[in-house]
Amino acid sequence: MEPPILDRRTGRTDHDAPQRTDHDGGQRIGPYRILATLDVPEHADDARRCLARDARTGRTVVLTLPPAAWADDAGYRVRFRAEAENSRRLRGPWAAPVVDVAPPDAELPWVAHDCFPAMTLPAALAAHGGPLPEDTVRAWGAALAETLAVAHANGLVHAGISPQAVLLTRDGPRLTGYGLARAAVGIRPAAPQGGPSATSHPSHPATVHGSRAALPPEQRAGEPPRPYGDVYALGAVLAYAATGGKDTGPDALPPGLREPIAACLSPDPAHRPQPGTLAREFRSTPEPAAPGRVPDAVEAALAEQAAHHPAAIPPPELTEPAGHPPAAGLRPSRRSVAVTVLTGAAGLGLGIGGTALWRAVTDDPPAPPEPLALRGVAPAPLWRRRIETEIDGPPLLWRNSHLLLPGAGEVTAVRVRDGKKMWTRDNVWGVGDLSPLGGDLVLKPGIRELIALSARTGQVKWVERAYDGEKRQRFRYPLAADGRTLWFLAQDEEKTATVVAYDLETRKERWRTPVPGGFGGSEEHSAVLREDSLLLSNRSESAPNTPWTYLALGRRDGAKLWTRTYKSVLTVADDPTEIVSGDLLITFTSDVISAHEISTGTRRWRFSCEDFMYADGALHGRTLYVTDGGAVTYAVDVTHGRLLWRRRAAVDAASPMSESETALSHSGRTLFQVNASEVEALDAADGSLRWRFAPAAEGASAGALSGSVLTAPGVALVRNDQAFYALPVD
Repeated sequence: MEPPILDRRTGRTDHDAPQRTDHDGGQRIGPYRILATLDVPEHADDARRCLARDARTGRTVVLTLPPAAWADDAGYRVRFRAEAENSRRLRGPWAAPVVDVAPPDAELPWVAHDCFPAMTLPAALAAHGGPLPEDTVRAWGAALAETLAVAHANGLVHAGISPQAVLLTRDGPRLTGYGLARAAVGIRPAAPQGGPSATSHPSHPATVHGSRAALPPEQRAGEPPRPYGDVYALGAVLAYAATGGKDTGPDALPPGLREPIAACLSPDPAHRPQPGTLAREFRSTPEPAAPGRVPDAVEAALAEQAAHHPAAIPPPELTEPAGHPPAAGLRPSRRSVAVTVLTGAAGLGLGIGGTALWRAVTDDPPAPPEPLALRGVAPAPLWRRRIETEIDGPPLLWRNSHLLLPGAGEVTAVRVRDGKKMWTRDNVWGVGDLSPLGGDLVLKPGIRELIALSARTGQVKWVERAYDGEKRQRFRYPLAADGRTLWFLAQDEEKTATVVAYDLETRKERWRTPVPGGFGGSEEHSAVLREDSLLLSNRSESAPNTPWTYLALGRRDGAKLWTRTYKSVLTVADDPTEIVSGDLLITFTSDVISAHEISTGTRRWRFSCEDFMYADGALHGRTLYVTDGGAVTYAVDVTHGRLLWRRRAAVDAASPMSESETALSHSGRTLFQVNASEVEALDAADGSLRWRFAPAAEGASAGALSGSVLTAPGVALVRNDQAFYALPVD
């Protein structure tokens, strides 16, 4: 039986549109001639898959096309093409290699995979005549879980796993369908003939017949695709294979598969296993089957397909249409691929925001399953959240689990793991920034009161009103806290400064010590808390350009222990904050970094940058990282002040680097250089570029970055004005 003919413009079959053929009578999609369909009736709903031959090379590929019902939706075509281009990043031995993607000017988007002969999972079940053997499902489950582990390690969420997306080959399963759920956002299935027409709904993903069972419940409720959703979809696919496609419960699964598949299908994402753990469990049998082992009937069907459609035939001497360069060889050739992602596109588009990025596709075979990153390409955000109220202070990252955002009279907590809003506390007006108190408490300084909030729940735990400037000196700003004591600066109307130690358990003063004017730090520069003392510097507006001096107060009793002046360092209130490492004081003045021994005042070393420094440095171990106003980042050995490496950012040096920031990932392996337009992620070991991130923005913020970077284990939280992106790192 001849395959259905597809219209090149709309993608409909010949039942819906006039037949279009090339010179030899075959139906043509771009440079590919359709050979046969791989779809099984009633199952080709997330996309259409067919065998096709490249007219330029003669090679047979698997071509994935949009569903006929959605081919006329312009937004879907854009998203499909963007996800197809990004699918090149899906690596691993069981991911179907992408060899070609429709060019931007193609009327119908498509993606070509190098895997032949191949059958979709529904076709394999039909050929086998029922459920697949348990050892085969286990082997395929291990292989596909391994592919997900590689994807998630690289910040990729597949968002397209379904029975139709799993292709079976002689060597084992191959995963396709990358990003189809993201591409389908806003599309509803077409109504039955004679019924209402399909409409778009911006907040609901498409949920169609064959893929419905593989769609995680949280996505059915409107949440975006996330890694644990891939695990659910994989469980649904394996259940489909093990039961022959029957919609049955866990009891219908073979006993050996029941527990791991049921765990994947847990309604609670927190109870689903990690892909790596799942792969190991599927392999934990005395004699695990090879992924390429398939039932005899499936092997016979693959052999028949290969005999009927040779893998490659000599191509005819044809002049190819403009805009279709020759396809790659058996593996992707070494070339650069330009990727332009539209602002606001779902999925990976959030991470590149309309900028043109370049990646290299090598001639080497797929690497073993390990975290991979294509240099220069930002990872897909794990989530994105926009805070609707204006943020009026720096966000606070509490215990790497909650992001606390101060607003006008309120504080909002967002969960770092998935971007979910946990709580909002209203009516907490204040004049200072949030600061941690220890335990689950954070401090919100009010106009005439101190408010202690629970970071877990947002509940107000206590309010202190004694330091209102009437009964006692007025609270100015916190200096330090350790969970038991809060040290803060208080002043009276004559600006007499006092350091107060406040017991957080009894909520009473432990001690108070008057300090000379100019000491006590400032709202931007707190005191340094050491094991036995509290160090107060004289770097405030009341003492500009005077030699740096530390006053040490006893941590327990507030006694004045010593005062020491570092004559070669002048205090400038607007300079970056000092860094203390052991007995080493590291200060920043103009374009000079100095290191002094705190105990003796002796200068250890001095390092000069090319330009002024506006941003705080970042210290990890013995390495200090700083960026100057010329967009040059330096890595300096703090033991000897020796330069380890330097790198100039790709950003135009004329950009306002006074808005810059230097931050480190939680592990210290990635360095973030934040400027007014983008974030550059550098390898902390040598300064080489890992990726650049320019978040999407609208209106006056378009093309600009207004924010900062906070880091938790495995995650970098990038703020751009009121929007936050969680990017996987390390």
